[in-house]
Amino acid sequence: MGRIGRIAFLGTGAFGLPLLRRVAAMADEMLVISQPDRPAGRRLRMRAAPIAAYAREHGMRVLAPGRLRSDEAREALRAFRPDGLLLVSYGQLVPRDLLDMAPRPALNVHPSLLPRHRGAAPVAGTILAGDAEGGVTLMVMTPELDAGPIVAQWSVPLTGRETTPELEAALADLAAEVLPPELERWADGDLTFETQDASLATHVHPFSRDDGWIDWRRPAEEIDRKVRALQPWPGAWTTIDGRRLHIRRARPVPGVDDVPIGALLPGEAPCVAAGTGALQLEIVQPQGRPAMSADAWRRGLAREHVLLGAGRPEDAAR
Repeated sequence: MGRIGRIAFLGTGAFGLPLLRRVAAMADEMLVISQPDRPAGRRLRMRAAPIAAYAREHGMRVLAPGRLRSDEAREALRAFRPDGLLLVSYGQLVPRDLLDMAPRPALNVHPSLLPRHRGAAPVAGTILAGDAEGGVTLMVMTPELDAGPIVAQWSVPLTGRETTPELEAALADLAAEVLPPELERWADGDLTFETQDASLATHVHPFSRDDGWIDWRRPAEEIDRKVRALQPWPGAWTTIDGRRLHIRRARPVPGVDDVPIGALLPGEAPCVAAGTGALQLEIVQPQGRPAMSADAWRRGLAREHVLLGAGRPEDAAR
């Protein structure tokens, strides 16, 4: 395995962990830049980002500035004198002066087949769109979000049953497997790249809680994609008696005629009537309770006839 010099690795989420392990074995020296520790969990205890936690555990130098544009971050990067910057799911835009500080072009590893699904949630965007394939893109970084020239892409076929955590983990392993030869070419000054076709670009905005609301008037196949895509945040949810019901696992099935949209259908498996077809519920989580099988949830209902989703997002308890 070739050596790739002094590398500034910018990353935050778990998507970058497998690649960080590979890069650490290839680099002569590393500076890991991640997000600051943040409160997490019900008790809001301070928790390090996955990349920062791994890097600290393995004795790597870690910088976690609140803002990459800060004087502290700029001075630390300049003092490190990196040969190249490699960004993997970092979460902040990198200003032009930092992109240009190393002799090599800065690179970004993005978990979609650009120019499709630029933005904050490309894996969820891939699932929501019903794409037949997902993938990983290695690109040259520019100040514009995910718009730089493409160095290489690797695609994987999708089964149509992936969740966002499952697909993200698969793409993370793929990136760690296929990128090392490209990083060696990067170190040798032998990269080639091609401009993106901006007319084909799609964008995925950061999700809010209300994005998880299920509109039962939509086709069951579309609702199923939302259930699989919006994990773990914000989750796909509906309402019953003014309280949230998260749908954690489900699948589309044929529907029945002449029933209200959102009605819980009779039968052995709990199914909900959608605009087209029905959604068979498998795992649900009532507000304030742990996740449970949909069968157990239905057995605990006080009445037989249930209509889900009568309340809009703003009507449900927060």
